[in-house]
Amino acid sequence: MRTRSLASVAVSAALSAALLAAPALAYAADGGTPGQDPAVAATTTPTAGSTPTPDTPTGVPSDAAADAPSDTPTPSDPSSGDPAPDPGGSAPADGIGAPVFGSVGSDPSDAGFLTVAVSSDSAITEVSAELTELHGAAPATVTVTGFTLVSGTPQDGVWRSPRMSQLPSYGGYDVTVSAQDSDGDSTSATGVTTVDVEPKPVFADRSISPAVLDVEHTHVKLSGRISLFDPITGDISPLAGKELSVIAQYAYSAVTAADGSYAIDVAPRLNGENAKSVAVSLSFWIANPDGTNTYVLVDSKTLPVVVSPSRIRLDHSSVRIKYGVKASSSGIVEYLYGGTWRPAKGVAVEMDYYATATSNAAGRFALTYPYLLSGDTTFTVQTSLDSYLDDPYLTASHAQFKVDVINRTSICFCTSWLDEYSDLHIQGSMNGSDAKVPPNRKLYLQQSADGKSGWKSLGWFTVKSNGTFNLDAYVAVPKGYWRLYSTGSSDYQPGYSNSVHFNRTATRITGFNAGPEPVRKGRTVTTTGTVQKLSGTKWVAFGKQRVYILFQAKGKKAWTQLGSVKADSHGRFTARFTAKQDGTWVGVYLASGSYVDAESYHDYVDVR
Repeated sequence: MRTRSLASVAVSAALSAALLAAPALAYAADGGTPGQDPAVAATTTPTAGSTPTPDTPTGVPSDAAADAPSDTPTPSDPSSGDPAPDPGGSAPADGIGAPVFGSVGSDPSDAGFLTVAVSSDSAITEVSAELTELHGAAPATVTVTGFTLVSGTPQDGVWRSPRMSQLPSYGGYDVTVSAQDSDGDSTSATGVTTVDVEPKPVFADRSISPAVLDVEHTHVKLSGRISLFDPITGDISPLAGKELSVIAQYAYSAVTAADGSYAIDVAPRLNGENAKSVAVSLSFWIANPDGTNTYVLVDSKTLPVVVSPSRIRLDHSSVRIKYGVKASSSGIVEYLYGGTWRPAKGVAVEMDYYATATSNAAGRFALTYPYLLSGDTTFTVQTSLDSYLDDPYLTASHAQFKVDVINRTSICFCTSWLDEYSDLHIQGSMNGSDAKVPPNRKLYLQQSADGKSGWKSLGWFTVKSNGTFNLDAYVAVPKGYWRLYSTGSSDYQPGYSNSVHFNRTATRITGFNAGPEPVRKGRTVTTTGTVQKLSGTKWVAFGKQRVYILFQAKGKKAWTQLGSVKADSHGRFTARFTAKQDGTWVGVYLASGSYVDAESYHDYVDVR
């Protein structure tokens, strides 16, 4: 019997490439490491005997796979259809030599089967293989027999093993093949290739929506179902409880359900309104028997981003407020979609950085500036400039409104007193909340008995151009409360000063008379009158008080004190003097304590 070693046989590279093309089940290349860049993990170095398609990472769903029906067929024994590769087509002539092997590897449609291309000068009668574990302390070897012809002819064809259910475990195996032909020639080839027999993921009903991200479609929804195909048993089972990784600008995670399904909803956080698209991917890792990990890309899609125009419509373009009232604005945020302006919900708006709000379901918002304004100003209301708050699906927008502030008028009754002559000393200043003197500089002096009600204006005066004042004003009733009042103007509010309180008792000399009139020179002039004080609203006798009698000669300006007299208990007094010349007589009470001086009416007496 003649035998030949595979080392002496030239293997067709083209046939090998066809035989070892990627299987129909979608799965990933081995050798990945958790956390490794998917682009790197998906392009691991092929094992001996395999020839993956250049630039196509194993396990990446192709366009064809994505469009395939969701009910992916389960690999069966035997496989349906004609398997690849095709036989070599160049069998040796009869009697020339022993069997010659072509490509050897896993069945392209199911890694649980082994395929061997072999040709000889006569019909092949038996094909077998031995698979030896590549890893482990005591690698096991399994013999596989029962190969059947699945394409070509017995003299030049492709043979397929039964399902290799006798394999002890998943992992990589070194393959040795043997073949014998009908005229008794045989060939064995040691270590012709290595095969990986591992569970492979199967995907169904995969979907990533929507087709476009915009202001009305801000969430990405991923759904589907993942199963694991076992090449040793041929069974498919749900991949339950598997942690999945979603990348959509940021990383998210999810876990498959008991039936292997997943339904994921994420809202990508775009990097500002300049984002043009969002790349979405769904993946997971599978642990391999050799301690490595395999990266599996389940689905991926790039979603365009559409940014809609927005606008802010304010309820008022201007407001007029009093100083002390905070400025407020309200309005609606809208966006243009499908040719129609629609309310924009949940949009952050701000006014001069310090007032912020979020639009409600109707797109409405209300803003209040937290600080008091000291003068007129213009505010800008705009969608938020904060990159963490702005809406990346809407263009930035703004609107302005004017604020007219009616300034407060401030009046300080800084210094005051009420003297014994019932003169009220008034000293202080007036200005506006804008630190300017109001144009209306007229102040009214008001008085009230209790300081709460019944305020009456006694008169008015004008402050200086710098807003200050310093003057005295006679008050008829020297007991009560006083304040100053400004009526304001178009840009200044009416204003009141602080109130002051004084408690002096008013006095008076009533019924004063000097007579007789006329009187002869040298005769007696008698002066009489009554001293009274104010008690409540009534005048009563003010007895036992001293009254001074003063005389002003006709044509003179000076007054001369002629004497004094003490009133009786009823306040009445009488004093007599010698008439010397024409002139005016007057009685005066000089107060002590909290009383006010009193001066009688002037009485002119003609002396002849």
